[in-house]
Amino acid sequence: MKNLFTGLIPLAIYALCLYGWIANIYKLTQCDFDTPLKTEVFRSIGILIFPVGIVMGYVEMEDDKN
Repeated sequence: MKNLFTGLIPLAIYALCLYGWIANIYKLTQCDFDTPLKTEVFRSIGILIFPVGIVMGYVEMEDDKN
């Protein structure tokens, strides 16, 4: 049973990180790119800097479309 959790927990963490980064990319494609560009700048930085992108994928910003 210990081996099961030893393998599943890191896999789940990697999957959540990958989902956050991909969600950030998707949310950037849904932006309108009108001024102000605050949301677009933060989401673009998140694509280049992986840990920032993970967090930004889970964050809803005021300029995001629903």
